[in-house]
Amino acid sequence: MFNSTTDVYATKREVVNFSKGLVPGNRRVESKFVTQSIYGILRSGSTILKNIATALNEPIRIKNTIDRLSQNLGRTLSPEIQENYTQKVTKALGEHPVILVDDSDVIKPHGEKFEALGEVRDGSSKDNKIEKGYLVTEMVGLTTKKKQPVSLFSHIHSSKEKDYKSTNEVLFEGLNQVISSLKSRATFVFDRGYDMNALFHFMHKQKQDFIIRLKENRKLFWKGKWFKAAVLRDSRKGKIKTTLLFSEDGKQKKETVYISHLNIKVTASKNPISLILVYGLGKTPMMLATNKVIQSKEDAIHIVRTYMSRWRIEEYFRFKKQHFGFEDFRVRSLTSINNLNQLLTYAIGLLGLLADKMSTSRLSRQLIENAKALRKDIQFYYYQLAEGILSTLAYAREGVQGWFRIRHNFPRQLELKLVS
Repeated sequence: MFNSTTDVYATKREVVNFSKGLVPGNRRVESKFVTQSIYGILRSGSTILKNIATALNEPIRIKNTIDRLSQNLGRTLSPEIQENYTQKVTKALGEHPVILVDDSDVIKPHGEKFEALGEVRDGSSKDNKIEKGYLVTEMVGLTTKKKQPVSLFSHIHSSKEKDYKSTNEVLFEGLNQVISSLKSRATFVFDRGYDMNALFHFMHKQKQDFIIRLKENRKLFWKGKWFKAAVLRDSRKGKIKTTLLFSEDGKQKKETVYISHLNIKVTASKNPISLILVYGLGKTPMMLATNKVIQSKEDAIHIVRTYMSRWRIEEYFRFKKQHFGFEDFRVRSLTSINNLNQLLTYAIGLLGLLADKMSTSRLSRQLIENAKALRKDIQFYYYQLAEGILSTLAYAREGVQGWFRIRHNFPRQLELKLVS
């Protein structure tokens, strides 16, 4: 049953408590800004400042609210906010987290005034044409219970930036940041765009597990000889039969595949690793390199399934753009763009935590019910939770300004005392 008053209060309380927990207690102005931004993003389902300001429903002119939000976005957010957020979400990732790493793009084809607007390949177009835009490097962890993607690192960058070095510099900066925030060894999953010697060196040095999809031109050392990866792949057949469940173009698919594996080395390192070959997903068998130990066929199947969980970061990108219209942002400076992206990351992170405690949280279940979704058998909860918040907060008569103490500056007056 939809009890609007109770649900509105519970939803606001969840958002406010989560947001306030990100900012150190002595920074009231920043705490209010972060809380109002996260609430406004979730309440409006948008990253456009006018929509966020409207959702806050303040008793002042919307223009004044927009100006305040814009000014705060132009300032660098305190690093403690990201640290506190990471501490919150890493608790949901378990002892041996899986971290998915990938790049996306933000396309601004008609943009003229955006700072350092570069050129990127539009991944959503059929012919991958070059458009004006930015590159986004993202690293998400999968929650243990519901396998929902929560972002640990998200950075928007462009080759047109002053003092810009390379996309690899951003990649390794993000990996260092994520690894330092984890308390245990993780498994990092990379697509074939990351098949490079520098990454193999880095992951071995950091003593982290990895699964990297290989390119066909990669050379591999096997049984005392060097081979092209494609030659090894085509000379073998899969011996282990299993079924994979994954998403393609937003649709769930189930395929029967055959797996084979062998011990190899790559040109980048003397460390022994494993090559896993997957037959049956397409015309060209998939090649995965991993340093994870394989002692049984179950280990090989688990590694392949871990790699196939990559569809969740692709769904994460799609959700950011479809539900929140992220590519439609209007702020122009890179500082403001990245701050807005971080606040959106925190808002989606809250959705991930709500999804992961579905079995124990009444609010999580109620938000799904309030979304009035037709599908029940889902594996990605963000759309329904986000729609549930929209439906619930539509009954809110005011924003969250009442959840902050008002400091009264009483007029100071001279007091005259009679001295007898």
